[in-house]
Amino acid sequence: MPYRRLETVSRLFLRHMHPSRVLKIYYAASFLLGIMLTVLLSHWVATKDVGPRGAAIMTACLNVLLIMLLPLVLDWAERKYFKARFIMLEEVARTNPELASILQSQCQRLAIPNLRLAIVQSASKELFSYGMWRNNPRLVVSDSFLDVDQVNRMVPSIEAELTRFANQDMPLIFLMFGIVQEILLLVLLTIHIII
Repeated sequence: MPYRRLETVSRLFLRHMHPSRVLKIYYAASFLLGIMLTVLLSHWVATKDVGPRGAAIMTACLNVLLIMLLPLVLDWAERKYFKARFIMLEEVARTNPELASILQSQCQRLAIPNLRLAIVQSASKELFSYGMWRNNPRLVVSDSFLDVDQVNRMVPSIEAELTRFANQDMPLIFLMFGIVQEILLLVLLTIHIII
């Protein structure tokens, strides 16, 4: 009986799952992992196992690692939860040349190289894009998006999402995480010295 309840809860959770929610969960998990590491580092610095400079370097290394893992986590989530299939623009051009030309013109305008579409089976009309420093960019779209009659309605959404992708700076978020972690480390060290 508990197994069936767990299965029902997981189905409800997955039904409301979409790529931007996966990204938010990853950010929250990354932030919590960084806070836990900061607490451990404050103890290690206080006991002289690690110096303050070493603690700062470990915090920076953790955040860089989490930045580099983000595209892999998003790819995995798309394959696991959304059953995504990745296709290049050339494949889109065979079935929907109008959509391919719109995507190519937007990519040229925004200097986004080698865009791939991640086609997911979802009722959601959400467009979502990601990539690391404009490398290996992906645009996540619903399978209904490839219909010829949907193209004209989706053009503003495509332009807005690709513009957001061109302007996004995920490393900035992890830089802010690192700053918060360093401030917390200093506070914990100050409290430890006072006590």
